[in-house]
Amino acid sequence: LDTSDDLLNPTRGYRLALELRPYFVDRTFVRTDLAASTVYDVREEGGLVLAVRARLGAIVGEQLLAVPSDKRFFSGGGGSVRGFAYQAIGPRTEEDDPLGGRSLFELGFEARVRLSERIGLVPFVEGGQVFEEGFPSFEADLQFGAGLGLRYFTAIGPLRFDVAFPIDKREGDDDFQVYVSFGQAF
Repeated sequence: LDTSDDLLNPTRGYRLALELRPYFVDRTFVRTDLAASTVYDVREEGGLVLAVRARLGAIVGEQLLAVPSDKRFFSGGGGSVRGFAYQAIGPRTEEDDPLGGRSLFELGFEARVRLSERIGLVPFVEGGQVFEEGFPSFEADLQFGAGLGLRYFTAIGPLRFDVAFPIDKREGDDDFQVYVSFGQAF
């Protein structure tokens, strides 16, 4: 469901996506993914837009290692929690590689400030965690990242340049991450 006013640069509306996938081939499990975001134009002219997103995921029916790795949940990077490397959040193997998980929780907040017709700034904070259990544990520590983005507004949508830092940096995490993309993060 998408009531937003623009695919790449929304200023009002919300998006809601629910994905429910049963798997019955070699293993039997169900993967559920719920994502929601909303944007609100504070000044009603696109000068200040507040954006919030959340995502919940759960896999039930099999233990973690029985779920194929391409069906597990991963978090970290430009599409989830900026400030952390791609898929760096959550359980890891003995070799320190991302293992993925059976559940996921993510949230994010942006304040999109338009400085001119072509330039904007976007401070943001995002958090998330991937869990071995089938349902997210809200008692577990989330990994948070924060940063600042620069937007260059083109005729077809914003060009996005973000620099993000892990707030609670762990051993092995980089000091910062840089992301370049097209369209708003959500």
